[in-house]
Amino acid sequence: MKILTLNIRYDKPDLGNNDWKFRRYAIVKLIQKYNPDIIATQEGKAHQLLDLHRLLPDYQSLGTDKIGNGTGEHCAIFYHSQRFYCAKSQNFWLSKTPHLVGSLSTEWGNKTPQIVTGGDFISRETQQKITVFNTHLDYYSEQARKLSISLIQKYLSQVDPQQSLLILLGDFNALPNSEERQELLKPLYNQIKLLDSLSNLPLTSQQTFHDFTGQGMAAVDTIYYDSRMLLKSISVDQKQIEGIWPSDHFPVIAEFN
Repeated sequence: MKILTLNIRYDKPDLGNNDWKFRRYAIVKLIQKYNPDIIATQEGKAHQLLDLHRLLPDYQSLGTDKIGNGTGEHCAIFYHSQRFYCAKSQNFWLSKTPHLVGSLSTEWGNKTPQIVTGGDFISRETQQKITVFNTHLDYYSEQARKLSISLIQKYLSQVDPQQSLLILLGDFNALPNSEERQELLKPLYNQIKLLDSLSNLPLTSQQTFHDFTGQGMAAVDTIYYDSRMLLKSISVDQKQIEGIWPSDHFPVIAEFN
């Protein structure tokens, strides 16, 4: 099983080759290069996700936008429909009222809503179930990130370890040694323990945000995986595709047995 996560950057628009009208093709070629089973995206708006769907007919996706009216950014999850089907999906908001669409809690310190999109995926070949959660934590507020992690862990703990494996991935806007990222390594109430797929790489090799410079500046994106899974390979792809950066973040690609 191969999983890719990438903050695709919202369509700002940006200058030159960094504009979405060019980057969308680079992202598609990146996906075709790795041929992943599951793709987690952050920041994509509806028209960007539609562009990817048009260019990637083998993939379906799930997830709503964080505002809740179709205009906001998504934490969409794409899946290869010939290899997996989605048995269940959910969205919840990182606030005191997680089921209230578009909600935020001002005392958390975040100024815009943040969302988690999740899905239960079943392998068509083996019938193995894997539950995937995709998120994008607040950039500005450490308090919001800490409270968000605590809320996310409550949802992760609802996964039945006898029935499913577990993946949490996305843009955490926090470094690996931060308090909030370290909290994710503690065993959950259901006794599932998550591991950081990038943890054995040097910190310089974990850096994913590069601001269209090609020089990593912050290790904020990763894939946390169920310790019962065997990590076969992990990489951060720091290459341009035909002279174009797919995004201002590098993708993280993990393969599991």
